[in-house]
Amino acid sequence: MGDYSVKMKKSLSAFVLIIIVWFFVFSFFVCQAAVPVRVKDIASILGARENQIMGFGLVVGLRNTGDSQSTGFTKQAMTNLLAKMGMAPQMDFKSRNVAAVMVTTNLPAFVKSGQKLDVTVSSLGDASSLAGGTLLFTPLEGPDGNVYAVAQGNVSVDQDVVVPNLSPVRRNHATTGRIPHGALVEKEVPVSIMDKGGIFVVLNEPDFTTADRTSKAIESAGYAARPLDAATVRVTVLGTEDALSAIAEIENLMVIPDAVAKVVINERTGTIVMGENVRISEAAVSYGGINVTVGPISLYSEGYTDQYSASRDTMRVQTNANIRPSEKGLTVVASSASLSTLVRALNAVRARPQELIAILQAMKKVGALKAELEII
Repeated sequence: MGDYSVKMKKSLSAFVLIIIVWFFVFSFFVCQAAVPVRVKDIASILGARENQIMGFGLVVGLRNTGDSQSTGFTKQAMTNLLAKMGMAPQMDFKSRNVAAVMVTTNLPAFVKSGQKLDVTVSSLGDASSLAGGTLLFTPLEGPDGNVYAVAQGNVSVDQDVVVPNLSPVRRNHATTGRIPHGALVEKEVPVSIMDKGGIFVVLNEPDFTTADRTSKAIESAGYAARPLDAATVRVTVLGTEDALSAIAEIENLMVIPDAVAKVVINERTGTIVMGENVRISEAAVSYGGINVTVGPISLYSEGYTDQYSASRDTMRVQTNANIRPSEKGLTVVASSASLSTLVRALNAVRARPQELIAILQAMKKVGALKAELEII
């Protein structure tokens, strides 16, 4: 009976051990697998695009922060505006309550007449601030010269109210503002998403692997799809009604996008971002630096005697500073087969972000970093 219990315990232990091993193996592969995303998050339909429109306008109601007399086009614009309204303005217009601006916005696809858009207002002259101003009626034109929207309203400018005494370098731009829902759409842009019995799915980031995976995902949904290049997949549909339902279904299909291995570095902020496909070969890394240590502050007094008093004490401040080279030798960075292994290997070097940037650049030069290195 005792031997039977021992055997049962050993079998149960082995079974539990197998379950634990399989759990960790499954978790490893699940964690390493890329996350599938919707087609609509990585692609768009050809023809359904935005259009940029802009216009020249005037912002009035400023508190002596508008354009100066040296800005001639502001004076000319005010003269033309008042003349159009039946007034004969004097040529010596000297008010600084007006600023010439450019009004810009994007006209989305399928937008209809009567809908409203946000607009951005930017100073064109030498105005110091657009705060408190009102944009007058401004037509917004497209590249073809047609007016697609008109803008008007109060300009909202971000003000630095947290620390108002900072230098102008740290303050927000007061010469650029926004008007929420400030543009009224007057004309819609015709959009055609059908071309010879098909629609075209265009990837935001061209990639042959992603295009092939997208094509196969669309075929699995019952549509005839064929990748044309690294960015375009053609889907065959019958009519416009079928195209709309097909687009709605295709947009929600799940695809695992692929991307080139890339490391993006921002040297100004010390930011490093790595993609999941980044790999490194084994390399030996040595980096040095200078450690600066500032000692504690000590106060002491010196006594002296002058001709008017018996003695006086003065307080003096003393600090201790030591500069010594960093004593670090070669560190072996092992080759990595996954991003987590690469991060652990680089963390083992115990380098600061700026030093790590220099290490990655040197590893790219020597050929140990198997990724594209982009510095922004």
